[in-house]
Amino acid sequence: MLLLLVSFFDLGAGLSGVIAVLIGQITALLFNYPHAPIRDGTYSYNALMVGIAIGIFYQFNFSFFTLLLITSILTFFMTIWFATALARKNLPFLSIPFLLVLWIVILGAGNFTALQLSPKESLSLARYFPELFTGSTTLIGRLPFANAVYLYLRSLGAIIFQFNDLAGLFIAIGILIYSRIAFSLSIFGFAIGYLFYYYLEGDFSQLIYSYIGFNFILTAIALGGFFVVPSRKSFFSLLLVIPMIALLISALDSLFSQAGLPLYSLPFNIVVLLFLTVMAQRYRAGGLQLVAVQQFSPEKNHYKFYNTLERFRSATFFQIALPFIGTWRVSQGYDGEITHKDDWAQALDFDVTDDSGKTFREPGLQLKDYYCYDLPVTAPADGWVVEILDGIDDNAIGEVDIEHNWGNTLVIKHSEYLFSSLSHLKKDAFQVKKGDFVRKGDIVAYCGSSGRSPEPHLHFQMQATPYIGSKTIEYPVSYFLSKENGHYRFHSYEIPEEGAQVSNVQPAKALKNAFHFIPGMRLHFEIEEDGQSSRSDWEVFVTAGNLTYLYCHDTKSTAYFVNDGTLFYFTDFYGDKRSFLYRFYLAAHKILLGYYPGAELNDRLLIDAFIPAPIRFVHDFAAPFFHFCRAAYRMQFKEVDDEQHPGRILLGTASHGSCLGRECSRIGAELLIENNRLEKIEISLNRKKIKARCID
Repeated sequence: MLLLLVSFFDLGAGLSGVIAVLIGQITALLFNYPHAPIRDGTYSYNALMVGIAIGIFYQFNFSFFTLLLITSILTFFMTIWFATALARKNLPFLSIPFLLVLWIVILGAGNFTALQLSPKESLSLARYFPELFTGSTTLIGRLPFANAVYLYLRSLGAIIFQFNDLAGLFIAIGILIYSRIAFSLSIFGFAIGYLFYYYLEGDFSQLIYSYIGFNFILTAIALGGFFVVPSRKSFFSLLLVIPMIALLISALDSLFSQAGLPLYSLPFNIVVLLFLTVMAQRYRAGGLQLVAVQQFSPEKNHYKFYNTLERFRSATFFQIALPFIGTWRVSQGYDGEITHKDDWAQALDFDVTDDSGKTFREPGLQLKDYYCYDLPVTAPADGWVVEILDGIDDNAIGEVDIEHNWGNTLVIKHSEYLFSSLSHLKKDAFQVKKGDFVRKGDIVAYCGSSGRSPEPHLHFQMQATPYIGSKTIEYPVSYFLSKENGHYRFHSYEIPEEGAQVSNVQPAKALKNAFHFIPGMRLHFEIEEDGQSSRSDWEVFVTAGNLTYLYCHDTKSTAYFVNDGTLFYFTDFYGDKRSFLYRFYLAAHKILLGYYPGAELNDRLLIDAFIPAPIRFVHDFAAPFFHFCRAAYRMQFKEVDDEQHPGRILLGTASHGSCLGRECSRIGAELLIENNRLEKIEISLNRKKIKARCID
């Protein structure tokens, strides 16, 4: 709204801009382009800039409107061409269509005598309220570094062809309201460019001419927080990038002035496209991070990236499970003292013990006395069996077969350069053959004591090559539980520790069914809040990219979620944060789908639901450098009707925000699982209770 207001400082510019947008939108509709990008301005913002520019310079008459119609349509065509061409390289088209069309107008319009260059006052508002402009100029003149402030504000105003302090002040306020990070970047980027000119004794007339210092500002926002995730490194990169802009301005000004063409945003377009191309060609991501899913806000780009990074820092693309059923002990872990050394250090040995820690029944002289002997061994993930070694006899207790070090072994290929190897298996006990495809959890063999194995145990390692005895690689187990003193601890993407009693998560039927949201499914809740009753209707959808989400028909809100069979968790929310769907998003942010006494989940949340707005406002300025506000989530089991076969489960969750270590707010919730569904939800929020009941 502030930008719209500033564009109407010159009535002709504002009207021309609005008309250009309408022409661009109508053209897109007539050519049957999708409505979503039409609504969000993808096809018309370049036309808007062209409309404002020619509205500044030309008188309104029939010829002017003819020119406006033609240039708006031409801008749309160029927008589509550049959008298509650059999209192949995953690059934005920025304001290239605007530049080309405006240069065409400047070079070609002089041949049409009906188009008269406007002798009118460039700022219509200045005729009626001159004190507004002179007053702001006088006020700024009293500030420290007034000349730099003048140039900064007029450069901001020049973005929409309003070359004055008041326009720049309105735009600066708009940027500050919209994004504190963008505001900081605008000042930081401009300061770098200004100081570069100052200390290298550059010609400031180049910046004053059309106040093209806005190239510093646009580049800083684009590469500091829009296309690149805002961080210390993105700010630091501007120290190198902005001087490139200054050099381009100096070089291109000499060239373009001979043709009578203004530079406008050309340096910004060149440097941003060059920078993004260089970033895209890196062989691995690191340091500076490109924004993967554009949120159209530096704050959202930053918070969502780092929240996702904290939540899934250790996550792997292929989820590897423990290769057995039930609870086993890690008898030798990574860098184990016995055999896990040098090139084979990242391996795990497993056996089974009783309550006293013994691995066998008395007398322990035969293989069958050992608890793990002849127990099933399972595939740790989907894959193809690429190697099997069989026919090696099990050793007598206490003896080893060094000649056949690995014993009977199975190698499974999960992807290129990712294989799992299972060794010391029982002779003639393989349930698969070479070339078979196996699913995670399929029984592939049985535990034995072949090879270098003084007593029955299972050797498990991940490796990058398909050979028996390959070098090991470090690779975490996706999900597992460790048990101590009758209580369970959940682990996510960790390496099991030596001595731990570990097991895979077995989903409980009640939990699995309650959170089994499939596309097309509808959920209806009756809600009671502050003595008022209401209803919330949700439906499950899936995107073309197989992302599943809950959609609230009442509030048009969307909550994206993942159910991987072990965990149900939310990944993102868009929409009304007063809706019941958003409260459910907070209350059920991450749920373990198996019942285990004492097990709890911890997770991170975005701070916006927990930190007061004034504190968040300040935090936004600091966020690229450090966080002093956080939000955390915890889930635990509270009640169950039957620990072995639970049918009624009460979950408790708690979320809280903290600022400088002090708690700001807390949200508590209880979720009742009964009849294989979410029966009741009760949320405690700001000293009030919100109760919901599933009604279908």
